[in-house]
Amino acid sequence: MKIVQRWVSIFLSAAILSTLVACGAADDKGQTEPAATQAPAGSVQELFGSSLFVGDSIIGGLVNDDLLPEANVMGALGATIQSTLDYVEEIASRKPSRVFLSMGQNDLLKPTEDAKGRLIQQYTQLVDRIRELVPVARVYVLSITPLDTTSPGSENINQQIGTFNAALQKLAKEKGIDFIDLAPIFTQYKIQYDGDGSHFTNAFYPILLGYLKEQTDLVNQPRGPALTDPNEAYKAAFRHSIFLGDSILGKLSYLNKLDSTNVIAPSGATLDLALLNIETLVSRAPEHVFILLGSNDIRLSDKQKFFKRYRELIGSIQNKLPKVRLHILSIPPVAEEALKQEPRYANITDFNQALEQLADEVKVDYVDLSPLFTANKIHHANNGIHFKPDFYPLLLDYLKGHVK
Repeated sequence: MKIVQRWVSIFLSAAILSTLVACGAADDKGQTEPAATQAPAGSVQELFGSSLFVGDSIIGGLVNDDLLPEANVMGALGATIQSTLDYVEEIASRKPSRVFLSMGQNDLLKPTEDAKGRLIQQYTQLVDRIRELVPVARVYVLSITPLDTTSPGSENINQQIGTFNAALQKLAKEKGIDFIDLAPIFTQYKIQYDGDGSHFTNAFYPILLGYLKEQTDLVNQPRGPALTDPNEAYKAAFRHSIFLGDSILGKLSYLNKLDSTNVIAPSGATLDLALLNIETLVSRAPEHVFILLGSNDIRLSDKQKFFKRYRELIGSIQNKLPKVRLHILSIPPVAEEALKQEPRYANITDFNQALEQLADEVKVDYVDLSPLFTANKIHHANNGIHFKPDFYPLLLDYLKGHVK
């Protein structure tokens, strides 16, 4: 078990950093492509135009090198089956004709005595909800991809992955949906892993789509209309902005409300990690930076340290981007269940008062989000900290006035 825990730590750190590097290397065009652009006939964009790929950051790599549009992919760093359930309404809102589910590795990072049973139960709920909300969509379950055999702890984790894949195949058969075993890809091709031993280099993804094309016989099947992007207005309004924070803001790109180049917000981010990403932020030359941090820090540090590190973050940004407009967002409230599990969330009001004082001292904009929660019935996700998809249009509408 100690080997597994050590590997988990290595995986999470490497995954976060490699994802941020990948984001930093993205081409920030400053403008989003028109939603109505027609994909060339026979291209993967045309072939999978009505499909939605849902899962964790591994499947999220399909947007790398502009292989698929972001409207066709919902892949988030650290995503689990349960967190995907929290955002299932977003799947329905895109009206896909096909849904490819690819997740499970992050569930394996938190093993329990009944891990397989929990995973299958949640996966079953997810499949049922998708079929309920999008009854016309054909659902495919992709097998969990293995780790690089040279990674620490990979033998143990890969054994678990094999066990879970067998269970997923059984689930798919019982539900009358398609299970696609990705194992042949790894025997037919020399797959190059990224540095963390879990993710893949960009060369993997055309191979993956080619394999899925063969396994689904998609060429000879009727396909629905291509998924469109309904968020162009938000993307245009915030095209010169960066949202810097943790996974609360990270959902802005996961839900395709903003382009991924406008969001630097990995799962579990703290002020310390944000400080490590200043160069990435600077490279994108934003006019506005919206910062929402604290939900993780409040569990790890006292108010004095929090205040000090936040001041360092602001100073570092201002030093390298002297003309940027900074907007500090208040830490949002948590649900009662989350407060019971973590009493330190009771300090959110106190921390927000410190943030408001800091903003006044360093002459930056402080954005109190409490009126947003007073005026609307905001729904928290299952963990009581994150929010359901309907929160994010409300948030962006609330912030639009700050970029005019």
